[in-house]
Amino acid sequence: MMTAATKLIRRLPFELSLIRSSAVVFAGNAAARLLGFLFYIVAARLLDPADFGTLAYALAILETAAILLNNAPGGLSRFLSRNQEDRDRQDHFYSNWVAVTALTLVVSLVLLIPVIPVARLSGWLAVGVGVNLANIAVFETYLQAQRGLGRFVVMGVYYTLANLLQLVAVVIAGLLGWRSASLFLVLYGFSAMAAAGLMRLVAPTPLSFNFRMVSWRQIMRITRYISPLVAQGLLYAFWWGADIILIGRLLSATAAGNYAAGKTLTQILVLAPTALMMAASPRLARQSEAALRKQVIHLLGLASLAILPPAALLALAQGPVAHLAYGSKYPNVLDAFTALDVGVVLYGFYMVLASVWGALGRPMVGAAASAVGTVATVALAFLLIPTLGLVGGGISFAVGAGAQLAIVAVFTAWGLYSGAKAKVGHLPDEAMLA
Repeated sequence: MMTAATKLIRRLPFELSLIRSSAVVFAGNAAARLLGFLFYIVAARLLDPADFGTLAYALAILETAAILLNNAPGGLSRFLSRNQEDRDRQDHFYSNWVAVTALTLVVSLVLLIPVIPVARLSGWLAVGVGVNLANIAVFETYLQAQRGLGRFVVMGVYYTLANLLQLVAVVIAGLLGWRSASLFLVLYGFSAMAAAGLMRLVAPTPLSFNFRMVSWRQIMRITRYISPLVAQGLLYAFWWGADIILIGRLLSATAAGNYAAGKTLTQILVLAPTALMMAASPRLARQSEAALRKQVIHLLGLASLAILPPAALLALAQGPVAHLAYGSKYPNVLDAFTALDVGVVLYGFYMVLASVWGALGRPMVGAAASAVGTVATVALAFLLIPTLGLVGGGISFAVGAGAQLAIVAVFTAWGLYSGAKAKVGHLPDEAMLA
């Protein structure tokens, strides 16, 4: 019976190694996201609604301030994966990508200075955002390197450890009576750096940073490559946080806190597409266009099974789930919940298709889709939030997610499936080497 089952599994379109990798990534992300979710829940319980709204507002500002850093290491995993048998070339890409990320951190900190008074960030909130920028640089670079090397277990342990450290920190602070949005933001900002130091002791990365390999020409080529990723990051950060920011501006901090609490609950739905994307992308980067055409269909099928049932269950059980998470502290937490649920589902499918074009080395596709989605969300938010309140924010978010999915789906249909062969294929490595 076991032999028959094994043979059946081996006939599945997804190879066992991909299934295992996806499962490992899913487990690691689930544990890390659960801890991250608990961080928000604990913060919401320890802070009053207005203070939690301030924390959510500061984190939304951080998403915008970190647009360069979130995507500076982008693409590193693709080139590490495509050069598995050439450690010197891997070290070359790694060294230059680290240099690009370090320069990006400096630029991000400089750009933050004039934003502080405009965003009305108090002294310690501004410090917290600065610390978090350095934290993001370390976090994103570490994850990209492990992903490109196929070290999914190490990646999951690191992600989980970072979120565990931030949760433990706020719990201890709360028990000591130190409860403020600025303190929680600063503690949040040291988690990934501390976790990276611990991981270096138990599971050092086999890549080496070699300063002699760093060249200005290579840095410029990497900069050109990641430019669409940075643009996409800018648009994504603004899109994801625009509804919270506009609710805070057009309504109140308390309204933003209620909305942010509801949005936090729906984020569990991105676990499955994230796992598929992170596990499959390195493999897709090595596949031919013909093989990739088949794999995309399989990925979408698996994504449907992984996303839709949990989304339906969450929508049906939103009342008990919200009460379990927050009690009666956020009376309007469910006002926009259904719209947010739909929006995250649409965005999950977008993530899967956008990752295909990332694996092909064509990041401009995702950037264009993000631009359309951002414009749709912001335009609708200004129209709907003043009249519909939190529901208007949720509808705006969902429409933006749907617009992104529509754009990338149309391009995928044309670029990969409109002819006997793909019209748009892999970006050659030679186009990146200086």
